[in-house]
Amino acid sequence: MRTFVFAYDRFESMTTSRLLGDAGVDHVVLCHGGEDRDRFLEAGTIGDTGEIVATHEPRGLARQRNVALEMLEDGEWALFLVDDLHRFSELDTYDSEPDEILPIDIDNVSSWNARFKNWTDVRRLRDRAIEGSRYCDLVGSHLIGWASSGNPLFRRRKWARNVHADGRAWAVKKSDLRFDVNVETIDDYYWTAANIERFGTVIVNQWILPEARRYTAGGYGSMDDRMEQKIRDCSYLVDRFPGLVHYRAKKNWPEGSHVVIRAPRG
Repeated sequence: MRTFVFAYDRFESMTTSRLLGDAGVDHVVLCHGGEDRDRFLEAGTIGDTGEIVATHEPRGLARQRNVALEMLEDGEWALFLVDDLHRFSELDTYDSEPDEILPIDIDNVSSWNARFKNWTDVRRLRDRAIEGSRYCDLVGSHLIGWASSGNPLFRRRKWARNVHADGRAWAVKKSDLRFDVNVETIDDYYWTAANIERFGTVIVNQWILPEARRYTAGGYGSMDDRMEQKIRDCSYLVDRFPGLVHYRAKKNWPEGSHVVIRAPRG
């Protein structure tokens, strides 16, 4: 499974490529321009197994993801990773549990919390992506994500369907579907909704958690920096996917700045 890292301006602090290099995983780092490529190479943040490619596309993660898709064969699966991943964890009995754990409740959540913090590496994530892609092929999904929360109460089921697939790490199957470059800040919500609309299902493996240092310096900007654009993106998605993308209030966030995926039942 080919692996792509989407790099922005974390020239000295990018972590994902080094993790891949340490694990011996071949990968391609996509940056925007030749000067960016030189700065990454000079900073030494490209892992030993990495190749860095300047796309010469305008700034924007959606455009970079579309470049990666064009590099794939039709029907090929690939691992898409952000540039600031720093660790991975999975359930300690991942390979021996049934697909649903009962009970996980308020009385035993602390013990399950410890069991979900079984630290692993990015090679294991790739192996789990290959496993997940086989499951997705059986059910018709072209997208698999992983848990976005470490709370065990939300992780009882291994395979969740038609929920938001967090864009920090995905396995993506190439089709004719492409990212909408009008969506700059929450392309993962677009991609989740577009995949549900087109293929009927998206899969999230809730027993694996990739962790990233989000909205830090050198990325696509802090959330405060991007809030006006995020509000525009939320409005765009709610209009684009009626009945699938919905506004939801979020504490300490401006009105209209947060959405959720809620697929119709039946």
